[in-house]
Amino acid sequence: MPATKQFSITKVIQSTNSDAQSNPFERDDCVVTEEPLEIWLSAYPSASLTLLFTTMRTPGDDLNLVRGWLLSSGAIQNGSNILSIKHTGTGRLKEQPTNRVQVHLAVDANVDLTAYQRVEVMNSACGVCGQQSIENILDKRSQPVITYSQTSLLPITAIHSLTQQLRYKQIIFNQTGGTHGAGLFDQSWQLLDVREDIGRHNALDKLIGANEHLLAVENCPDNLVLGVVLSSRASFELVQKAAMANLGFIIALGAPSSLAIELAKDCDICLIGFVKSSDDITEFNVYSSTHRVA
Repeated sequence: MPATKQFSITKVIQSTNSDAQSNPFERDDCVVTEEPLEIWLSAYPSASLTLLFTTMRTPGDDLNLVRGWLLSSGAIQNGSNILSIKHTGTGRLKEQPTNRVQVHLAVDANVDLTAYQRVEVMNSACGVCGQQSIENILDKRSQPVITYSQTSLLPITAIHSLTQQLRYKQIIFNQTGGTHGAGLFDQSWQLLDVREDIGRHNALDKLIGANEHLLAVENCPDNLVLGVVLSSRASFELVQKAAMANLGFIIALGAPSSLAIELAKDCDICLIGFVKSSDDITEFNVYSSTHRVA
């Protein structure tokens, strides 16, 4: 299924500085797609499939979305816990992915399915709602393997550059204005990857699921400093996902929540929010680990 759809709309432009009447006209508009996705899972030794939950998302990157969610929620510890993952069922159109993903986990995954199963439909803005407590989530977090030094301090100029890079690389947003974006960057302060979705949590899960450095953090090179730049506000759920993936920096265009700040401090994540950047000025707030900013 495509990530965008075309709709016929009526466009109205009205000047607020004159008494002239508006001039409505018909046009086609590009709108971001929202579809439900069912996640079905089986864990060894049982061969039976269990419906975990149904989430709303932007079609595309479905398998990475599920991989990322499994890791960031603490359901699995490593990408190798997944034996297979695929679309299944009958699609509405031939040769197109369906709205159902099937996952088979390895014997050493040790997943308690009842801790993650949801009966209700989870909307595109959902994070850890209905899951286990914050303490249990953090208990599942592996120890960071990346050491931060003076050479990995975040320059102020990089904040402007990274937010601009994210803006330019949000292809679906540039078409629709309707998606959130999450970009992964390294110690050269360049974006390695950008993922988009109508849900800000989904965008970050897609990013995590698509990058092997985050799925297997023990294999991450020592000199690879990883962080994310987010088009949205920084909620607790987003900081939690970054912590589970051992990310050291979060740059958010919007505001953080109080719980997000507390979690970032506990995990020694440099959290930056309220970024306002132009050719003339860059303005932002640092909420935790100020020593990481040059």
